[in-house]
Amino acid sequence: MTASRGQLRRFGKFRSGLTLIELVIVVAVIGVMMAFLAGLLRNLWVPTSEDVALKLSEAFKFGSEKAQLLNQTVVFKYDFEKAEYRFFLLKREEDGLVEEPILRKTSLPFYAKIVKVRDFAGKVQYKGELKLFFSPQGTTTDCFLYLGNESEIKKTMQLFRYSGRIKVYPGEFLYEDEANQLPKVSYGLDERDEQVDQNTNSSKQTPRNR
Repeated sequence: MTASRGQLRRFGKFRSGLTLIELVIVVAVIGVMMAFLAGLLRNLWVPTSEDVALKLSEAFKFGSEKAQLLNQTVVFKYDFEKAEYRFFLLKREEDGLVEEPILRKTSLPFYAKIVKVRDFAGKVQYKGELKLFFSPQGTTTDCFLYLGNESEIKKTMQLFRYSGRIKVYPGEFLYEDEANQLPKVSYGLDERDEQVDQNTNSSKQTPRNR
């Protein structure tokens, strides 16, 4: 039996429809595979300590600008044990001060976490919970944040209280090392005056012969 022309036309349309469906399926499968590969490559990318320092710098800048924008105190809270930080908005209500989260928690990698924090007075904190307050004027606390792990400090971040500037040093930076390298300041005391003072002191200590 031979198929009629109408049947052949319907069969051709049916085959054409199957081809389009197959193309749609292939495109969909390719899209899913590309999305999967993109997520896999993103997970394989390992941020360096420089990347972590840059990310924290942007976070602190956000805290300062947010406090000025809302004219309220913003709190940066960091958990040393979990290596997680989060920002909160300090709001005053009838029951007292309430910390309202404004961003989700962010985890730091184990090799570039905040190991310790040191203020200009020399006080060090390395456990518990760290709190940095950003005032409505955008000011915060002068301190040094040390990034790395338990065996090595890779970066040191310095937070400036008034300017909002953040400086990053390689390795472990100590403020005393920089202070010792500063040139001595002369207060205008003449060397001859120093010599006179030394002679005066020596004459007072030398007994007279009778």
